[in-house]
Amino acid sequence: MKFNPVVRTATAVVAIGALASLAACASTPAAPDEPDAGSSTGIEIPGATEDQAAKFNELYEAAVESGNTDIVFYGPSATTSTALLKVFTDRFPELSVTLKDMADAQILTTMQTEAATGQRVGDLWWGGDSIQAAMEADICTPVDVFSGPDGFTPPTAQDDRLIYFAYRMFGFVYNSDNVKAADAPKGWNDLLDSEWKGQIAMGDPNAGALRHIFTGMMRPDGHAEQFGEAYVEKLAAQDIQYVDPERNVSAEVASGRFPVGAGVFYGYYLAQKEKGAPLEFVFPLEGGGNFLSRSSLCVAKDGPAADATELFVNWIFTEEGQQALAEKDFSYGNTPTAPGPEGMDSLDKIDKLPFANPDPDFNKPYFEFIEKTFTK
Repeated sequence: MKFNPVVRTATAVVAIGALASLAACASTPAAPDEPDAGSSTGIEIPGATEDQAAKFNELYEAAVESGNTDIVFYGPSATTSTALLKVFTDRFPELSVTLKDMADAQILTTMQTEAATGQRVGDLWWGGDSIQAAMEADICTPVDVFSGPDGFTPPTAQDDRLIYFAYRMFGFVYNSDNVKAADAPKGWNDLLDSEWKGQIAMGDPNAGALRHIFTGMMRPDGHAEQFGEAYVEKLAAQDIQYVDPERNVSAEVASGRFPVGAGVFYGYYLAQKEKGAPLEFVFPLEGGGNFLSRSSLCVAKDGPAADATELFVNWIFTEEGQQALAEKDFSYGNTPTAPGPEGMDSLDKIDKLPFANPDPDFNKPYFEFIEKTFTK
């Protein structure tokens, strides 16, 4: 079955050409040696127990029988996961996925409207650490996760309406035509060198992952002693060059407009790299301060493709799903035996900043300091 990616542009979202080309990809039928849904053995699920496999096939058969086989994903960068989701549709060839890129605020409004009118279109919100829709019981609903290794339960929040499934990397990028690898900044402290003043591209520090990165540098349970407010102030004094939206930082560095970019999501870097851009990524960062955002999802209550969506949520925690996260989505899965992206250190060896805290009251003093310190 094929993907039906739809990239929506708004003032807060500008599609990257590489993401659009990824979105155009179509999935291919399952390999001939895989049994199809009509066989006596059903679809084989690598690593699944007999009971788990039976549940997968029950959901698959129910989805096909209902005719609701297309899962509609909303996300601020949903189309960056096209290759990952192709593995899923190859495994379950009667299913398809429609990807719709929107800003978080637009997704929230859309899902609130769909819930209020009963005209559901989206099946899940696929995004960052603290999806707002999960806070509202009439928008998202818990899902029974029966997959994964024995004894595994995925981390959740908001009464299980928010499900964490992976960790995504943020690091530095540099233009390899203009900056030698030996001279590229390897850690946050390197950005304070006078040679980088006015040369550092960054998204808005008051939005997205960046404010959680700087918050982690100041939190007592984070790296306050190592960085703290003093570091944030010194970095702000480096005449940071802001790029809006954040996803365009990699494109601006690749174009040669800026030599380096900081706090960049790996997926945005990869979109440019796959176009042949002279771009390199630095992770993990020397001296600590490494940030990984938790990827999460919330399943729409009474979504059109409920059976197919529940099947997908469980698939992501299988051996195949966790491997696909590493190989196709270049992120870390969160089951105990999940592999990491090729060439990256294992999670236990990375000096990490704390994960973002979704509590607005907790973040308020940090966000206020960041807003005061970074002025455009």
